[in-house]
Amino acid sequence: MRVLLTSTDNPYTAQLGGKHVHLRLLERGLKAVGIDVITLYYSRKNLKEFAKRSALILFSEKLRFKRKVELMMDYLRKHIPREKIDLIHAHDVLSILALNSMPQKKVLTLHGYFSRENIEFLKNPKNTESIRTSLFQLERDAMKHADYVITVDQRLKEYVLSEFNYPQNKITVMHNAVDTDCFSPIPEHEQRKLKNSLKLDAQTFIVLVPRRLVEKNGVMYAVDAMANLKNENVKMIIAGEGPERNEIAKKAQSDNRIQLIGAIPHNRIDVYFKMADIILIPSVTSHGIQEATSLSMLEGMACGKVVVCSDIGGMHEVIQNMKTGIVVPERQTKEIAVTIERVYRSPSLRACIGREARQYVLENHSFLAHAKRVADIYAEVMTEGNTGKIQSQTRC
Repeated sequence: MRVLLTSTDNPYTAQLGGKHVHLRLLERGLKAVGIDVITLYYSRKNLKEFAKRSALILFSEKLRFKRKVELMMDYLRKHIPREKIDLIHAHDVLSILALNSMPQKKVLTLHGYFSRENIEFLKNPKNTESIRTSLFQLERDAMKHADYVITVDQRLKEYVLSEFNYPQNKITVMHNAVDTDCFSPIPEHEQRKLKNSLKLDAQTFIVLVPRRLVEKNGVMYAVDAMANLKNENVKMIIAGEGPERNEIAKKAQSDNRIQLIGAIPHNRIDVYFKMADIILIPSVTSHGIQEATSLSMLEGMACGKVVVCSDIGGMHEVIQNMKTGIVVPERQTKEIAVTIERVYRSPSLRACIGREARQYVLENHSFLAHAKRVADIYAEVMTEGNTGKIQSQTRC
């Protein structure tokens, strides 16, 4: 079977987001299980050229947004591979809409809430409702062209069922996968060496916050938590960039235990996970959006670390509290501080949770096992008369 993987995100030009990593791991895994894979990803060079046009400054924000959408879809239409394709696996709303005229069956993986998430980047709040309405219509149209939908958490599945009346027997929850070879535990002496190599005191207890600096990722609450933590031997490293950077930096400037290091390419981020003692994922509900299956969460677990997550979205679907990680109520900075202190003071707790977390990821989130389950879905979708035969299920 030859499958076309397509997306408006290009994992070969950017390696910062979970979706980029997912696409590369899926491609690698599918090839390993015998699927012939070809790819069609959007080239961001087009957006850069578009942004340089002087006439752009005359456009309203709404018109700029519309033109960007059109540009991405036009690019995908014009670059459809000439090879024979058996099935299309789109990884966002725009890519399935761009290829909607192609006769092949289509699987759509939803990594998030298209209409809700994109408005987070708007500069003018007055545009929010009109743009949200336009994007929601694109979501609705996309569902009409999907023969099968994969969502990365249960809440996103419920959103698709309720908002678009999508057939329940043609949708599956499949949590993200992780490269368990790259993200793996290391001995304590190696961890100390890594800290030294990153110009950190080997004895310092490191809390890593590997998050894009956007509202829904809740990094502001991680910074606030440090104000409630009096332990001077705890240092927080925030790895990420985004629109909230200046505000976060301003809030953190009075605490020399907090360091913002900017975005780290995914092919180098494993070093930071291995060096850290705790991985903190302080996500919050924003614009009705909750974190799905956080890739950073899974990577931290794969490294045998204690992952502290907000008790929302796909994270509390994965974490077994005090067994494979720790969940805390969202926005509760004092609770985050208390949890960090508790983990700091208990090496045995760190070892126990880290061991269980690693084993859980090996059994449930290996990228090869994930690719096999996706291949099974392809086979079901390709089976003649499959409508009504594919049973709704949660594949963890």
